[in-house]
Amino acid sequence: MLNEEVNRRTGAHVEFKLSKEDEAKVTLLARAWGVDGGGVVHRLLEHFEGGAGGPMPAASTVAGGAVGVHARYDGHRIAAEFDPASESVTILAGPAEGRYKSPSGAATAVLQAYNPGVAPHRNGWSFWVVDASGARLQSIRHG
Repeated sequence: MLNEEVNRRTGAHVEFKLSKEDEAKVTLLARAWGVDGGGVVHRLLEHFEGGAGGPMPAASTVAGGAVGVHARYDGHRIAAEFDPASESVTILAGPAEGRYKSPSGAATAVLQAYNPGVAPHRNGWSFWVVDASGARLQSIRHG
C-alpha cells in the first residue's frame, strides 16, 4: 500500500519493507496529518532535510500562542486551537464551533453535534491530535 502511494505521488518506483508495527505507525501518522503514506514519508524527509535532525516538534503555535489541533470523528475532521495557558479548546467551524473550557468539554460538544445518540463523554486529552506532530494532545499537557 505505501509503495503504491509513494509511486503515485512522486512518479518514482520505491519499495519499502515495513514491519506490521511500523506500517501501523505510518498509517496512524497519515490519518493524523490528513495525508497518504507517501505524504508521511515526504513530511518526515522535509523535516530531516531541513537540518532539524531531532525529533518532530511537539506542537506549533498559531496566533496568540494557541496550538493547532484537530479530531477525526464520524468521517469529519474538526479543526481547533488549544490554549496551553487556559487549557481551553476553540473549535473553529462546524456544528460544535465555539470555545470550551477544557479539551474534554470540546470533545463532548463534537460527539453531541455529530452523533447525538452516543454517550458523549470522552477524554479530551486523547481525543484531540496536535497538528504539527500527529501526537495526542496529552503529549503537550503540563502538570
